[in-house]
Amino acid sequence: MKIGFVGLGAVVETAYLPALNALSDEVQVWGFDPARSLPGVTSLLTLEALLAQPLDRLVIATPSLLHLPVLEQALASAIPLILVEKPVVATLAQQARLQQLLADPQIAARVLALDHWMARNAVQRLLGGGLDASWQPHSQSHVPPSGAIAPVTLAEVASVEGFLLEPCGIDGEGRPYALNFATGEPDRRVLRHPDGVILDIGTHLLAMIRELLVALGGDDRLTLVAEGVVDRLGQPIVRGDLESAEGRACLRGDASGVPLTLWLDKYAGPGIERKGLVLHLKDGRRVELFRCGNLEWLRYYRSGANNDGGQSEHEAAEVQQWQHEGPLYRDCIAQTLLAPLPVEGWRGATARRLQEVTLLLTLQQQLRGPH
Repeated sequence: MKIGFVGLGAVVETAYLPALNALSDEVQVWGFDPARSLPGVTSLLTLEALLAQPLDRLVIATPSLLHLPVLEQALASAIPLILVEKPVVATLAQQARLQQLLADPQIAARVLALDHWMARNAVQRLLGGGLDASWQPHSQSHVPPSGAIAPVTLAEVASVEGFLLEPCGIDGEGRPYALNFATGEPDRRVLRHPDGVILDIGTHLLAMIRELLVALGGDDRLTLVAEGVVDRLGQPIVRGDLESAEGRACLRGDASGVPLTLWLDKYAGPGIERKGLVLHLKDGRRVELFRCGNLEWLRYYRSGANNDGGQSEHEAAEVQQWQHEGPLYRDCIAQTLLAPLPVEGWRGATARRLQEVTLLLTLQQQLRGPH
């Protein structure tokens, strides 16, 4: 397979290339980046030269403001699948233009708005037929499992919570600083709007949760409001502030008619890391999916019940747990970049990613004022 990259920044170096090396010996990689080159990538001097190659896949990993201009140029090529890193667009004006482009079914079939948390699909696999062999069982319960887990539909879902709480460091003056998501090294940049939590990491939770709800039978309805938005130092974002990035926020609403709460915090504290979701079912069961580093664990809780359906304080909850190890980008690339192109393309997923980014950009406008 022949793969091209536009932009050879940190995500390509620390995530894509190691994953490709682990997954396949037959991948050939070209790239264009006016500022840098990477080992193992055949660098070309212009974007036009890259697009002229007989590529099977193209990945757009530029700064987000450049996603749309590069995509428009790439669509004039013959490349069958173009993956665009999140967020697929960076402004509402770009959103309107991309929406026009995707109205053409032939174009829509060639574009995948990618968020690597889409690969975190263990919950829908568990509730829809079973996990694959990469998930190893590890029961924590003193109560024997009561058999196979029956398939679950959207009608049985009570609510869902998403968490993206990232660890941070504290400098000598007691101020928090971010850590690099891939290496854990200090990232002492002072982030500026629009690179706050709403658009930067809110996209991850929405991609993971909405793909889960759609798999359970949900539709594309989505509403959100932002609460408790503060900057890195815990100060509220003032209307008219177009510089300070959000450091923490809570987003509430519903997806597919299911109540939804997203907890976002890029500076949660030293050693604090909570990245995943909790799915609450109407009968009291719940499913948790969380990740730390390269380890992901899935837990299924089923409470003991007495004869009248109530919970007995003497009855222990049944807990089943599975673990999966490996970089998340490796799973994502295996499921998207290296996988056969679906018959209908990735139109549904791309439409949802664009809808999500549109709503998050709108929340930023509501928070700060039109800009």
